[in-house]
Amino acid sequence: MNPFKMRPERTGDLFVDWEKFWVKPYNKNEVNPYTRTRIILMNGTEFENVWFSHQFSRSVGDDELRRKLAYIRKSEQQQQKILTHLKPADESALEHTIGYEQLAVDLTAHLAKRVNDKNIKSALDFALLEDFDHLYRYADYLDFTTGEHAEKLVGGYTEITPGRPTISHHRHPYDSIRYPMTDKCPATMDVLAANVITAAEQQTMNYYMNTAALWPDEMGRRLYQEIGMVEEQHVTQYGSLLKPCMSRLENLLVHQYVECWRIGGAIVLSRVITLFLYVQAGIFPHELNPAEYLFQWFPLH
Repeated sequence: MNPFKMRPERTGDLFVDWEKFWVKPYNKNEVNPYTRTRIILMNGTEFENVWFSHQFSRSVGDDELRRKLAYIRKSEQQQQKILTHLKPADESALEHTIGYEQLAVDLTAHLAKRVNDKNIKSALDFALLEDFDHLYRYADYLDFTTGEHAEKLVGGYTEITPGRPTISHHRHPYDSIRYPMTDKCPATMDVLAANVITAAEQQTMNYYMNTAALWPDEMGRRLYQEIGMVEEQHVTQYGSLLKPCMSRLENLLVHQYVECWRIGGAIVLSRVITLFLYVQAGIFPHELNPAEYLFQWFPLH
């Protein structure tokens, strides 16, 4: 699937009707674990796009461009809200956390096998040992507080095993800075990998920060707070890999390309994701086609 060779099927208003805005959540006892992780990942991708768009808008004086940014941003906000509400109310924050860490382990390992840049692979391999530790600690806390086994939540797909001990994760901020991509035309997979892992870790960092403040007991608050600080290091590390010499418009184009890649991949790889994201909501994939966004910005670039 090459979004640059596709024409968006929908060319009108990108906004979703309120009637389609409230979606039916998945059943936490029946959902495929990778449907859960893909929802989390796409949620993080949407948040990164929205946040980047806000920062872009605040730093440019072209009102016509700011109107276009606001137009696309509202649609992306709606998509993020739809994704967020796919999580059922009876799935606890800790159970959902297991999904976050399953995503961190499997996505990091998968990208490390696909990237070409040795520096990016080194960063992924380094953080993967810490992701294993986080999954193990949250699984242990889940078992301790509820008696529930995280192996059921990950479907047996992801190994729950100790990684690098958390006490060894904390380091000076300078040590989290990696060499960025400096090639004039880096491999497409490297650009996609660096951007999507940054968005995923940023989503995790924010989720843990908010969860820690609402957690009812001190042990859980301390756990979320500590691992949340490690996630800050991961976001810093992965963000430092991004190509620094791109203009804001070039970065905007890359953000939309990453969104096309993630949503397109989820539709192709998951039998359930399309149903939950679109059909149950009364929405079909072409109605939330990120290729539409891509063609909004491609002529400007």
